[in-house]
Amino acid sequence: MSAPTILVGTSDSLVYLGLIGLTMMEYGLARKNFADYILFKNWIQFSVGIVAWWLIGFAFAWGNAGDHSNFIGETYFGGEDWLLDKKRSHGITAAYSALVGFFILFIINGAIMERAHYIVYPFVAWWVIVWVWPVIVAWGWGWGWLMGEVGDENNLIDGGGAITIYIFAGTFALVGAIICGKRAGKYDGSQVREPFRMTNYAFYTIGATLTILGVFGMNMTGGSNVSSFGMAEVNTWICGGMSSIVALKLYTFTRRDLESHYISVFQGFIAGEVLISSSAFDTTPWQAGICGIMAGIVFFLGVHFHRILKIDNPMHITATFLFPGFIGGFLPGFITDTYGVFWEGTEGHTLSTQVVGVFVIFGWSAFWAIIVFGVLKFFKVASLPEDLQREGLVGCEITQTGFVKGSSLNQDTIRPLGKGIE
Repeated sequence: MSAPTILVGTSDSLVYLGLIGLTMMEYGLARKNFADYILFKNWIQFSVGIVAWWLIGFAFAWGNAGDHSNFIGETYFGGEDWLLDKKRSHGITAAYSALVGFFILFIINGAIMERAHYIVYPFVAWWVIVWVWPVIVAWGWGWGWLMGEVGDENNLIDGGGAITIYIFAGTFALVGAIICGKRAGKYDGSQVREPFRMTNYAFYTIGATLTILGVFGMNMTGGSNVSSFGMAEVNTWICGGMSSIVALKLYTFTRRDLESHYISVFQGFIAGEVLISSSAFDTTPWQAGICGIMAGIVFFLGVHFHRILKIDNPMHITATFLFPGFIGGFLPGFITDTYGVFWEGTEGHTLSTQVVGVFVIFGWSAFWAIIVFGVLKFFKVASLPEDLQREGLVGCEITQTGFVKGSSLNQDTIRPLGKGIE
């Protein structure tokens, strides 16, 4: 598939707003002593990512699209001839796919915030956009081995990205959070300068609202005609709204603090959008409502999954994106009007393809996340020194050797990363 040209301007704009939204959510959740250092690294990733996509990533993802025998693409390196190819909508596919890739990067950021060294962000951006994500784009959206001929029951249904976006991003983020480790003082009860809680509710609210619009924009690309776009719109809002209500009642049944209400309402809504993402264009509103109930429950379980296992995932990425993405990946094989086993696809061909797609992409993402973050861990840059994690980065400056304390850069103040600050 490629981005539907009828919605490309709208979808691109909404996904870009979603990038701003994820950044603002991260800023709103961050402790004050870290918040300012969170904002700049996202644009570093955007800059690194767009160069990586132009030179190599787009070619691996979309070169030779439609050749089911190819593992990855083999043309368009360095952008050569992609603007001349009508099948790629003269660069429209490239632009939309790039923004989706950056959306994935910003999801990953939310799982490793406040402890990853800044070199982690461009490093992860380069490898995700150059290789790891383009390969799975080639397999599905680029009409690779997970796809057959147009209209085939064996095709992967993933226009909204439950598998290609959310399972991939959520898995990569979860592995990253585990390898980077817990923030100092998070679960051991030891002293930190600031408590672990939301510090800027206004930024979080605006960010979550923009992220909701970003996910909505990606859901709109799952259909192929105007009527299916309208269906996707309605079903996305219904599922998100129902999920928000259920998540609120479950999450705040025992936790009555203000932050819990914010997280359950806003991220519960996003979880609903994610769960219905690849089915929204070809199902009914009442099914979307039922899926919303399921999404709210899944979000609640995801939050407690982190707490029980003591995995430090500050933006609740697993609950918001990964677990709903898993359900959403299987869902088209059950409920879509055209191929779901509950309706027309009684032989289950679509469902079996969905199952294969879910587990293959999950495995691919987990494997490469272990490699990428493992390399960073080996070189001791996956996480900040413990003293910086406890004290924060206020008053620090960034040099080629790491963080420094104070406003003047001289030999008395420079301390390499890994030794922390005085």
